Amino acid sequence: MDKETRFYNLFSLAILGILIFPVGLANFYFGYVLKDSPCIFCWAQRINMILIGAVALLVVRFGFKPKYIALLLLMASSGLYESFYHTGSHALEDVGQGFALAILGLHTQFWALFVFFSVVVFLAVLLFFAPNTQLFKDYPLNALQKSAFYVFFMVVGSNAVQAFFSTGPFPYIGQSDPVRFSWNLKESVWSMENWNHLKFPRSVLGRRDVGEPLKLSALPKDNDYERSPLEITKTLKIEKKEELFLKLNGAITDLNFNEDRVILTTENQGLYLVSNDLKTIHSHMVLDSYYSATVGAFVGADFNEDENIVIMGNNKTSVEITPNKNANALKNFPYFLEGANSFDEVERSRLKTSRAKNYYVSAARRGAKFTYLISAPNKRYKDLIIISMRNSDKQAHGEFLLELGNAKLKEKRGLGELVISALALKDNKLYAFSKEFNTLLVIDPIKEEILEVYGLPKEIKNISAGGFRNDELVLVSYENDKNILYTLNF
Repeated sequence: MDKETRFYNLFSLAILGILIFPVGLANFYFGYVLKDSPCIFCWAQRINMILIGAVALLVVRFGFKPKYIALLLLMASSGLYESFYHTGSHALEDVGQGFALAILGLHTQFWALFVFFSVVVFLAVLLFFAPNTQLFKDYPLNALQKSAFYVFFMVVGSNAVQAFFSTGPFPYIGQSDPVRFSWNLKESVWSMENWNHLKFPRSVLGRRDVGEPLKLSALPKDNDYERSPLEITKTLKIEKKEELFLKLNGAITDLNFNEDRVILTTENQGLYLVSNDLKTIHSHMVLDSYYSATVGAFVGADFNEDENIVIMGNNKTSVEITPNKNANALKNFPYFLEGANSFDEVERSRLKTSRAKNYYVSAARRGAKFTYLISAPNKRYKDLIIISMRNSDKQAHGEFLLELGNAKLKEKRGLGELVISALALKDNKLYAFSKEFNTLLVIDPIKEEILEVYGLPKEIKNISAGGFRNDELVLVSYENDKNILYTLNF
């Protein structure tokens, strides 16, 4: 057997492989025996496999031509895109969850991805061994090559029959949740519903197209508590106002008072350990947030039981660092842009959520057992969600939509209008400060409800951080590129 015949025989075997196993098996066994009907995505992927087989037959019949190879790559690329899109909708489900039948524990949408990837790999291997031959040469087909044609038409014809019974003629198209296959047309569902989902342009990010994360330095649209979505009968008054003259690298995004020192974080990945009077910086660092797991703009920082500092980013990714006056700056070069000689990095962790997976967070506070995070509304989703993370394993413990409790909403208003930009924890209660409408919520995290609501003076233009110093409430407002401290008697 010469090299040219061997090449076309291998091509024929590849055609038989894609038609008999993914396409034929899905049609004859899954479809007619197990009564599985493809969804609209499955049909698209199956059609792509059939088109790959059709183009490969052109190679066998009319010879090796660059445009046929180009078509094969285009079909495989289209199939890979569809499979990534389809698999991405189900890949992160829990064990045992999925869509349609499973093969070796993996659902069919994953195997479509495997098939299209294999097409690219096998095409590369075949091309590597392709003979140097006349491109437009005509030659007779042998039995193996003819069998590829026979199998192709048989499998395609059978798929057309299944498509007619389960999906119907044009303009009917596939369903998202197809019913099991039946030869009885009365039991089939012919639907045009999915035409509404084929509109263009579509966002590349899909449900994750939520816009840029909230910048705590940005001024609110409205800081008047009288226009808050909640009815407010209690207000707090300003006792003192002062400008913070510490040399920081941006807007303060968290303020956490401890016994002998204060933690300040900034929007530009800066952390500062300062004196309790907020006059002196003892040490600081600026994180290289793009090394390893990306850490978003800092929204909260606390000491843990090991006296390490755990910093939460707005993308629910945290970093744990430890102060060390003898830190090795060269060893710490990957972790810090500044302060590599004053801190060591311990680890970075990503928090995976369910209800809040399409939200950034705007505030975080660590308690004895749990760390609490609050979602930031975005252009697509507006719910106010509180997330509790267990400190011991840094895994989600709970996610809840805040109940009104003792609070009252104004007519046609919602809690999602609030933007919580600071969070404090005192006496087992959460104090959530909204920069929009200058509203303070006192929350019981156990009962998941609001206990009290306070209005904050509109002289505080842009709440970006806050915390308790003994019985004093200290808020930071980022105004005119300055960090302004407001002390309120609470």
